[in-house]
Amino acid sequence: MDTVTHGFAGYIVAKTGLTKDTGRWGVIAGVTASLFPDVDNLVGGFFGTEFVLRHHRGLTNSIFLVVPFSLLFAWLFTRISGKRRFWTFFVIWLVEILIHTFLDLITSFGTMILSPLSTQRFALDWVFIIDLFLTGILFSSTIAVLIWRNRSRTIARISVTLAALYISICAGSHFWALSLAENHARERGLHAEEIASLPQPLSPFHWANYVVTQDKIYKGLVRLIGTQERDPSEAGNFFARVWAKYQPTPLVVYEAFNQFDDSPWVKRALTVEGVETFLWFARFPIVRDEGAVNGQQRVTFFDLRFGSVQGRKPFLYEVIFNEKGDLVANGFQRDNTPKKD
Repeated sequence: MDTVTHGFAGYIVAKTGLTKDTGRWGVIAGVTASLFPDVDNLVGGFFGTEFVLRHHRGLTNSIFLVVPFSLLFAWLFTRISGKRRFWTFFVIWLVEILIHTFLDLITSFGTMILSPLSTQRFALDWVFIIDLFLTGILFSSTIAVLIWRNRSRTIARISVTLAALYISICAGSHFWALSLAENHARERGLHAEEIASLPQPLSPFHWANYVVTQDKIYKGLVRLIGTQERDPSEAGNFFARVWAKYQPTPLVVYEAFNQFDDSPWVKRALTVEGVETFLWFARFPIVRDEGAVNGQQRVTFFDLRFGSVQGRKPFLYEVIFNEKGDLVANGFQRDNTPKKD
């Protein structure tokens, strides 16, 4: 989940009565705790995309470290606030960090909750990483709490209930969309190694279904609600163009992608140091031989779960060779230019 939504969630949860007799310091502790796990992303911004992928949603989201973190910051807030409410601050930090971790888990990015014992990334795939509906619930509730302060606890509790109901709707939609992907694989006799359904922007009823076989990835964009087919060429604005990509369940067409181009340059690129970070992170890797440009051979690595917004390809990894086959540069395109060899 994006950091802004985490901040609103932290404030609303703190106002439900969690802070007890700690006053404004309890609210400050709650918001700080809700933002704390994202500190690795802030620090990682100075070290590049590869560092972020390796460490973001790692130690600060670990279920093994949530208690030590809560104890440490409870002690710190007891000292700086002057309020001798150590265990209240501990509960605030414990609850807020766990809620942050849960909100990260329901997205498809992947969270290393078993860090540092394991680097396995867990994802429930229920909610898109920037969900305007969930953020809207929390934001509007924050405004309401600030206006009607004498009813803040009631408003906050209603907000938490509405957020939980919305997440439940997303979870139910995910189960529905996933069953469609499973049916597609079964009806076409595909020997699936993985089947997934990932949330998409702007609607809890838009999903990207994936069926992964030994050498191909099948992707279908589905709209669970509605029966009318949409024509992307007739979409007038940005939102209409995004929505038009998703078709009703009976009309969904699955596009097939070869995972790896059959190319000696691709085989060479797969041995380059640094590529293993991309392959560890990517759930649906696509590797393409882009051909020669100005005497240099370019191979790109892309994760098919991204790119929902047209024109954007986040976490695109490039490997560039010269005509002799020597490595010239490699790295994530997001870091402006690949690093020189």
